[in-house]
Amino acid sequence: MQKRKNWIYIFIFFFSLSLLIFLLFKLPIFKPVSSLVQNIFSPVQSLTHSLATEISNREMDDLKRQNLELTKKIVDQGKITADNKALRDQFEVSYPKSQDLLEARVISSPSFIPGITLAENLIIDKGEKDGIKIGMAVVFRDNLVGKIQKISDNTSKIILVSNSGFSVISQTLQTNAQGVVKGQGAGELILDNVVLSQNLSQDDFVLTKGEGDLNGGIMPSLVIGKIVSVNKNPSDLFQVAKVKSLLDFSHLSTVFIVKGF
Repeated sequence: MQKRKNWIYIFIFFFSLSLLIFLLFKLPIFKPVSSLVQNIFSPVQSLTHSLATEISNREMDDLKRQNLELTKKIVDQGKITADNKALRDQFEVSYPKSQDLLEARVISSPSFIPGITLAENLIIDKGEKDGIKIGMAVVFRDNLVGKIQKISDNTSKIILVSNSGFSVISQTLQTNAQGVVKGQGAGELILDNVVLSQNLSQDDFVLTKGEGDLNGGIMPSLVIGKIVSVNKNPSDLFQVAKVKSLLDFSHLSTVFIVKGF
């Protein structure tokens, strides 16, 4: 009981002393002392704040760096997955033969603006050093993408089948009607120069007939697209069919150059 009373007295003493000091420092006479104390501890507070800020900034920089590294790994993994899928898809096709193909990555599509313009050309990461020659066919699976139009040491330019500067001798799968597929630009294709005596039917596939020389060219039986409509007028010399490619050129990330056939 006596010890408990002693603790109470001690508590009251220190509480009273603290209250007295607090009140004294509030009096004008003790302002110089208060300022002195603040001046003494202000640099310490400033240093503590600076250290805390530096540590926080360093941790933030580390987090940003880790996020960038993680993002790069995710992007790289996505590219590898896409490339592997393209290879699997291509090698599942028996024609063209895989040993005649050279894989290339699409690195750009000049003048293509999503939602505004369609792809007309593709730039790939293979060139003259890789044995690429002008006129070589470019495929994805058994579909014709286009052909090599220009080459440099390390890159090449592909003119797509839908480009207005592209044309290739063709024939239909079901009726063997022959003509010339011509690119119209903006993703459009037509099968032209088909005589009226030949039969064209909607949904028939249009294939390459084959053209080229000893340096390469476009092999036969590559799929160009499917007929979506036929315009046959008895007073005209030729009938014309509108053709749609089975490929979305703007989404191609990997293509294959036919180096021999």
